[in-house]
Amino acid sequence: MREFESRALRVLAGVTAVCVALFAVGAAGGWFPPAPVTWVLIMVAHGLSVLVCARTAVAGGLDPYARRFWRTASLGLAVMAGGLGLRLVTAVTGADLTSTAQIIHGAGALTMLWAVARLPVATRGGRSRIALWLDLAITMTASAIFLWHTAALEAVRDPAALATTVVMMGVGLIVVFLVAKLILAGSESLPRGVLHMFACACLVGGVGTAAGIALGDHSGLEPLLMVIPGAGLAIAIAARRQLPAPGGATATAGPPRQFSLLPYVAVAAVDGLLLHVVATDGRNALVVAIFAVLLTALVVYRQVNAFRDNEALKERFRLIAQNSSDIVTITDRDHNVKYLSPATLRVLGRHPDDLLGTQLRTFLHRDDLPLVQAAAVAVFTDPTSTATYQARFRHADGTWIWLEVVLSNLLDQPSVAGIVGNARDITQVRETQDRLSHDATHDALTGLANRVLFGQRVAENTRAPFPDHRFTVVLIDLDEFKLVNDTLGHAAGDALLVAVAERMLASVRPSDLVARLGGDEFAILFENLGGTDVTRVLDRIADQLRLPVEVDDQLLAVRASYGVAEGVSGDDAGDLLRRADVAMYEAKARGEGGHQRYEPGMDTQRAERARLNSTLQSALAGDEFVLHYQPVVSLPDGVPVGVEALLRWQHPQRGLLGPHEFLAAAEQNGLIVPLGRWVLREACRQAASWPASIASIAVNVSARQLHEGDFVAEVAAALHDHGLAASRLTLEITESTAVDPGRTRHGLEQLRALGVRIALDDFGTEASTLSVLATCPVDQIKLDRSFMPVPRPDAIARAVVQLADAMGLEAVAEGVETEEQRRRIIDLGYRRAQGYLFGRPVPAAELTAMLAVSPR
Repeated sequence: MREFESRALRVLAGVTAVCVALFAVGAAGGWFPPAPVTWVLIMVAHGLSVLVCARTAVAGGLDPYARRFWRTASLGLAVMAGGLGLRLVTAVTGADLTSTAQIIHGAGALTMLWAVARLPVATRGGRSRIALWLDLAITMTASAIFLWHTAALEAVRDPAALATTVVMMGVGLIVVFLVAKLILAGSESLPRGVLHMFACACLVGGVGTAAGIALGDHSGLEPLLMVIPGAGLAIAIAARRQLPAPGGATATAGPPRQFSLLPYVAVAAVDGLLLHVVATDGRNALVVAIFAVLLTALVVYRQVNAFRDNEALKERFRLIAQNSSDIVTITDRDHNVKYLSPATLRVLGRHPDDLLGTQLRTFLHRDDLPLVQAAAVAVFTDPTSTATYQARFRHADGTWIWLEVVLSNLLDQPSVAGIVGNARDITQVRETQDRLSHDATHDALTGLANRVLFGQRVAENTRAPFPDHRFTVVLIDLDEFKLVNDTLGHAAGDALLVAVAERMLASVRPSDLVARLGGDEFAILFENLGGTDVTRVLDRIADQLRLPVEVDDQLLAVRASYGVAEGVSGDDAGDLLRRADVAMYEAKARGEGGHQRYEPGMDTQRAERARLNSTLQSALAGDEFVLHYQPVVSLPDGVPVGVEALLRWQHPQRGLLGPHEFLAAAEQNGLIVPLGRWVLREACRQAASWPASIASIAVNVSARQLHEGDFVAEVAAALHDHGLAASRLTLEITESTAVDPGRTRHGLEQLRALGVRIALDDFGTEASTLSVLATCPVDQIKLDRSFMPVPRPDAIARAVVQLADAMGLEAVAEGVETEEQRRRIIDLGYRRAQGYLFGRPVPAAELTAMLAVSPR
């Protein structure tokens, strides 16, 4: 669409240039075209402007007010075209239709002015609106003075011309008012460039028409030959600018201008007129002087209003600066303080006046000085740049405050002439970040590094830039620790783990990293230490662990197995950890604890794992696996409302085996998929036979199962085949499974679409807890038994239930073993619980019997 308007504009510009040239030649005494030719050229130019405006009025993407404006303007131009057509008929036929043509032409002009009058002005505040009307009054007064001097004064001397003069003055003032409105006020619908071009058209049309009337026919020229094409070209350019851009974006109106030279130009013109009148026509001096005084009064009032605006603005910013919690600073080229906002006293405890002329680096933490200096240099060298940094500044009381500072170079701005800094106190944010970072990389129970941090530090050592860099990785597993948990409970086990952690820390160097990888697995990273030196440290740790630990009035000694792998820069971190793991299991296989260094050939344990895999295959085929069920109860009444299905292996020789005996191998060899399929179907079959009061049955699901493409279909089939409602099935996953960004997440969403509930098991034992809750589709979180309050602090247990409530999730407390723990979790707000206090895992028949006598 824009291409057509562009061609039309080029033709219109050519016609206008021809018309202006012909008029100039005629005015210079040369040849002037006959009237029919003149009016044909005028009609061609005017018709092109009508066409461009009409096409703009129907263009897509226009603001409703803009569309109405261009429709009305097109109508006005079309009416004017009728008047111009009558003038052409007059020129060709000699019939006197001039008066009718002028009336029609005037009606069209008024229609266009009406289009301008209906334009909504840009939004302004109260004082800005007053300033607008003052500017309009100044401009109108100045125009009235000139009209008085050029026309009205002669009308007073010649009463016969009074009516015509009054009409001309009225029309002129209307034109001036609307033009001034366009220039000063702006519009919310038309861009400023469009408004300015339309204002030019109004001025050319209005002034030119008035000149034509004033000249009459005595000159032999027709001023409209230059006026109509010129005004039409300006209108067409305005219409062309209103059209959407080629990419589809429409032209938009800019913000209203806060300042315009037009009123001041008007005042200057009146002052010039006053000097002229005083010098040449004393009779008219009094009237012009009165108007000049009036105009001066308006300007003075306008300035007073502006001064009030400035004072209000200054007061507003003063109050903002005084009450802001951010510190605003201005420093000169030598880094000396020129200004400090009052917030300095609240944030740093120092009065701003006491710091003027000083340098803020005096109060900067020396560790942060290089960072701050680099930011300052970057801002000084590039006037257009900004820099942001976080650094510690000393409070008046001696403590350190974290500030986030944004620097901007305003040295070239005369009103500032300095480096502006905006600083806000982020001490609490940094402390929270540090705490969260610590929690993400440290074990909640022992305070040691966790698996994530340990893996990172090992990887850093493998990437050390020194080829001769040596380090040692030790993996540690406590022997028979499960017996402690089974006989004394998890509280006793946790107390023993804490004691083990403390003794390990006391036996190593401050530079060595001790970590708890999970459960009863520990690890140590020795940098620049190996051989017999590591052996001596491990012997010292073993001696410390043999010393009895008092737990629940019992003295417990613990033995551990150590796997040692020495590494150098360039080794693979994963392979190094695998070697340490192989060595640890070799030490554990001896049954006597102690440490074992990795040696080539130790991977023969894989053969043993292969044997176990074969045994597991036979066990699955021989139907040796069984499910036991542990109740999940409601609180505070303790009524069973659900169960968790727990897998056991009824080994022909070894008896009933827990999942720790075979699940790891099943995960590694892929047997977990068919084994998990059996668990799912068996659990659904059993749950369908239980009463509806058992609202749900929980089944643990591994990541490998979720990765199977048909897992969702398997779940749907198991529910359908056994007639179990999807809402009664809960699938439990670990956090490491939930954060898988691939098929796991998609599978979970499909399962929820079936109506199956998803639970996050052992919540809080991974480093990704918060991100999991924010993104993973889960319905329930199960507090890991390691966070059970009593005797441990209940901060984590409280935080988990509050987090669950905030996110609309159900919270279940695992590992409840004592009445005191039950009372405490009820106080914390838990409404579901599971643990030995309410029932140990039992076969289906025993659980069915228990349900039969359980209160409803």
